[in-house]
Amino acid sequence: MPSTLIYIYGPPASGKLTVATRLSELTGIPLFHNHLTVNAVLPIFAFGSPPFTEAVRAMRRGVFAAAARAGISLIYTNNSAWSGPDPRARFEEAGEAARAIMARHGGRTVFVQLCAAASALEERVANDSRQAHQKLVDVVRLRELLADFDASPLHPDDLVIDTGRCGPEESARTIAAALGSVVGPTLRPGGRRATVGWPF
Repeated sequence: MPSTLIYIYGPPASGKLTVATRLSELTGIPLFHNHLTVNAVLPIFAFGSPPFTEAVRAMRRGVFAAAARAGISLIYTNNSAWSGPDPRARFEEAGEAARAIMARHGGRTVFVQLCAAASALEERVANDSRQAHQKLVDVVRLRELLADFDASPLHPDDLVIDTGRCGPEESARTIAAALGSVVGPTLRPGGRRATVGWPF
């Protein structure tokens, strides 16, 4: 079966890692979240510096390619509220690069957007679980990122889940159900067998 990259994206505190962790438990698909690479290179390079960006990009894309070649599916999370010049264009390029890498090796990518009201994001941003992963915990910085944030999905057919209305369990099961035709046989006994096919 071709490998599948489940690319979960959304602004800080939208619940990406929480939902992705539960999805991994339900499906048995390994989780490769973005802070694994960020935290790996932070002791060496300053956050956001050119060598930091180069190293993080190379690590992520290398894992995508290796997984696709080996026929291994992955759950990946990525923040979609980027800073710096042309943040939306750069974020779109990162998503397209991941999709292209998977396709080049016979795999596929499923995009899932998590969103929530700004008030909900602000309530969650300083949670202890975020501090443990060295994530953004500053409400002021969050507001700065959201000021010019393009919250539209990357693609018209992306699965969009409002985590302000759906808890982590419901969100993960919604994704698992949508993945049925792609990774159905890998669902663990504790997970619900999917009944909804992905629209592609």
